[in-house]
Amino acid sequence: MALPDEQLTLKQIEAGDKLSGLSLGHADFTPLKAFIQTKAMAFERQSLSRTYGIFGAETKNLRAYMTLVCGEVAIGEEDPVPIDNEGVDFNYKHFPAVKIARLAVDRRLQGLGVGQKLVNVALGVAKGTICPVVGCRFMMVDSKRQSVGFYEKCGFTVLDTVGNRGRDAPVMFIDLSKIPA
Repeated sequence: MALPDEQLTLKQIEAGDKLSGLSLGHADFTPLKAFIQTKAMAFERQSLSRTYGIFGAETKNLRAYMTLVCGEVAIGEEDPVPIDNEGVDFNYKHFPAVKIARLAVDRRLQGLGVGQKLVNVALGVAKGTICPVVGCRFMMVDSKRQSVGFYEKCGFTVLDTVGNRGRDAPVMFIDLSKIPA
C-alpha cells in the first residue's frame, strides 16, 4: 500500500514497468485503469501518446499517471473565441493544443497534490518543449464532470460554448501564453 511519505519518482513509461495495481476508488475511472494496463505501452511504441507514470521508488508500483497527446480547442461559428482580444487575426476555429488525454491518481494518494504535480509537469512539457518549436496556444482536457473542480483548481477554464456546457466531459483549457516560462 502507498503511504503518503513513500518516495515517488516520475518517468515516461517503458517496457518492463509494472503498470498494474492502481486503485482509483470509483467505477467511473475503470477506463483509466484499463488503458494503462492494456493500451498505454502500444500507444507509446506507435507514437500515439506519451504516458508519464509516478512510481514508488522502492516498490516500483505505479501510483499515478498522465497521458499527453496533440489536440485542438475547436469552437463553432457562433461561439466566442477563447483568446482575449489581443489584436490576433487568427481566422481558424481550431486552436492548437496539447491535451491531457488521461490523468489518474491512486485513491490512496488522492488529495496529496499528486494530480496537481502531474498537471504542472504537463504544463512544463508544453511550455518548455513544445511551444518553443511548434505553434501551440492551449493545454486542454476533456474533464469528467466529477473532475471539473480539480481542473479549475489547476487553472483550467470550461470552454464557454453551448455545446460544451452540455457535454458529459466538458472541454477545459489553459491559455499557455499566460503561463510564465
